[in-house]
Amino acid sequence: MRYVVIYMRSRVFRNHLDAAVTKIRLRDKGVTLVSAKERFGDGYMGDAMEAITDIMNEVQVRQSGEDIRIKMAHKVQRGGSVGRAKLGYLNVRKDYDGRLVNTIDLDPARYELIRRAFEQYATDQYSIWQLAGLLEDQGLTTRPSAKRPARPLSPSALAKILRDPYYTGAIRFKGALYPGRHQAIVSKTTFLEVQKILDRRNRKGDRDMIHFHYLKGLLACGTCADEGRTSRLVYSQNTGNGGLYEYYLCAAKQRGRCSIGTIRLDDVEAAVHRAVAAERFDAATLTALRAEVTAAMDTLQAAERELKSNLRKQLQTLESQEDRLIDLAADGTMPSDKLRTRLNDITMQKASISERLQRTEKHLRSGAETVLAYLDLFEEPDEFYSRVSDNVRRDLLAAFFDRLVVYVEDGRLRIDPVRTDVIAALHSWSDAHSRQNEEAPRVSAEGSFSSTKRDFASIGLSNSQLVGMTGFEPATP
Repeated sequence: MRYVVIYMRSRVFRNHLDAAVTKIRLRDKGVTLVSAKERFGDGYMGDAMEAITDIMNEVQVRQSGEDIRIKMAHKVQRGGSVGRAKLGYLNVRKDYDGRLVNTIDLDPARYELIRRAFEQYATDQYSIWQLAGLLEDQGLTTRPSAKRPARPLSPSALAKILRDPYYTGAIRFKGALYPGRHQAIVSKTTFLEVQKILDRRNRKGDRDMIHFHYLKGLLACGTCADEGRTSRLVYSQNTGNGGLYEYYLCAAKQRGRCSIGTIRLDDVEAAVHRAVAAERFDAATLTALRAEVTAAMDTLQAAERELKSNLRKQLQTLESQEDRLIDLAADGTMPSDKLRTRLNDITMQKASISERLQRTEKHLRSGAETVLAYLDLFEEPDEFYSRVSDNVRRDLLAAFFDRLVVYVEDGRLRIDPVRTDVIAALHSWSDAHSRQNEEAPRVSAEGSFSSTKRDFASIGLSNSQLVGMTGFEPATP
């Protein structure tokens, strides 16, 4: 081989050093490099012209690269997205004032599933692998391309999505966060909750959950409780000749500290069902409760205003911290990586507080309406519990109970429920209301809800509970 023909030197060499080294190596082998679009001649003048051309090509490449970086940074600072749209979004062209503009829009086939992925993981009930399998069953796939067909989302790809603040409406560029113009898929509050779970499970010695059951984490051992210690019942699975065997086992027994044996899953589920049925209220009590919850709205609206005032103070504190960090950056007294991480954390916390501040008294009233909808469940809680999915059952149990203490007595299971503050408050008021009705001829106005409202609020019927119970599906039977 005597010649190597190239189209142009700028298409082959990244810089003048690369060109010089290539030319020397080819010359040692007796090969001449020929450019189809350029003529430099022979001798030292030809070599000089080649060198000058290579240097100018390198300058142009660097200049173009810097220009692209500046334009990309400006685009991000104005809220624009760079690169291909992330899963859940689409690159689209829209007409603005007669001009076609490239922008980002929601992918109608995938964005709801992405939102559901964040919400499900925030419940702390799924591992990455379990959630990836659930999303596959629900139909979430990658976008097909010319080279690759659509395929289910891998656990590693799902983990990257759960770590990406882009889905909150923010854009991470060069280690910093900027507000984006694209529509957020998840709230910043949900995103921060997901990050906490991911951080906790990624700690050394911890691992993602393997088995899941809707009662997992809610059951406690009654034998251990009688002996003055707290121990959870752990869900486990074994596969034998008869198929899959599911059971609960006291965690203390695994350490040799508890005598209770394994408890069949079917027996536990039946006992929990009976505990749910015992939460039933009669129609008259429910009618009175609905009236009292509605009457409590005035007090709770004042609490909402106080909460907003506290949030504004928190926001001012974060802004002061941000200003101090910026001053440290100007002084160069803090490492840039650490500074950028802290600034990003403050930015996300500020955004989360801003979201909460945007809630109005309308949201509070919506929360009260949700509580009223919950009261409908007390008419026939066991019937509703028996016909909903496992995820809804867990939500219902979490709304009713802090934990369920399981006792094994003469081969039968008995459950002592530890009610949540709200449910305990409702039962407390129901008991008081029943006693007032029985003693009606001798009860004065002091026996009304208004005189006991302080105790009712102190044990759980507060602003946070009314608003925090949103998101339960379905809200009514």
